[in-house]
Amino acid sequence: MRVLSLHGNHYQMGLQHGRQVYDLRPMILTSIGTRLEGLNRTGGLIAEAIGQVEQAWNENARSTMDMLKGIAEKLEIPFTQLFQYTVASYLDDLLLAKTQTDGCTGWAAARSATHEGIPMLVKNRDYFEAHIPMRAIAYARPQTGYRYIYATSAGSPGVFSSGMNERGLVVADTHVPSRDIGPGLARFTLMMDLLEQVSSVPQAIAFLKSSTCMGAGNLILVDAEGEIVVIENGFRRCGIVESTNDTAVTTNHFVSAVLRDQHILKINVRETYDETRDRYATAKSLLEQSHATLDLKQAKKIAAYHGETALCRHRPQNDADTISAAIYLPVQRELAFCNGWPCQGSYETYRLT
Repeated sequence: MRVLSLHGNHYQMGLQHGRQVYDLRPMILTSIGTRLEGLNRTGGLIAEAIGQVEQAWNENARSTMDMLKGIAEKLEIPFTQLFQYTVASYLDDLLLAKTQTDGCTGWAAARSATHEGIPMLVKNRDYFEAHIPMRAIAYARPQTGYRYIYATSAGSPGVFSSGMNERGLVVADTHVPSRDIGPGLARFTLMMDLLEQVSSVPQAIAFLKSSTCMGAGNLILVDAEGEIVVIENGFRRCGIVESTNDTAVTTNHFVSAVLRDQHILKINVRETYDETRDRYATAKSLLEQSHATLDLKQAKKIAAYHGETALCRHRPQNDADTISAAIYLPVQRELAFCNGWPCQGSYETYRLT
């Protein structure tokens, strides 16, 4: 597992990221080429959308743009190419090109739901096979703001999956192919901003309500006090899903009244839409069965679950399966990370001290 150490302003952090993953440059270039191959056939519509996002980010996401510039410079990749790769998921959704989700299952528990009331957040990351050798853990010490640790991919900016800051705020995301999208802030930008600037879930809710989001995803959060929430991100709307019995779950669809009808796959690919709902129900059921006993050992079992609807997914016929599992313990400021299938891999512990 590649472990990155980043500090300074966001441009400097990008340069350090690029330098520390430079040996992975051929893999990153291959991933970029594969991801952009289909999009490049669409011509003018994509160029217009990219321009709108770039303008919005230059105005409201300087941290991400500076980090991207540093990564591009050190990896010797044209900035325009890396930028298009970075927003590829948004472009897919804009063109209604998604036929399946990138996946991911996230859940959080605290207080009455866990052994001794200790909060935790777990994310099974389902992503493209090409990212398996590009997985990384990063320790960040920004020039301004809180220190944090996060799981990411080599060549990708911001908090590109999940993370936890020194105050014990934890956040993870899941993708939702959505019609309510636009040139706002991406989830990896929002998560980096949250970890650098915010110390609690109530503060995070206020922060996100005041932000213009790109849409197409959920954020699940827990803090060291045991507060839990799922924020469903639309471009025009924001859905708040409170915890139930001190637990919360997110997969790849919306459940709030304001966004549940915005899911692309609900109309286009019903089978995939049913699959994310089944994973959601499975995770909720497993949490209910483990209520009051959840601890690190039980969290690993849930992450590795194989049943009628598996949370640990092995799907060689598709583009994505479970490439890692992250278990955050905000009180202890610890991350237990499984670099591979959670049903087979071992966990390494990373501490934010």
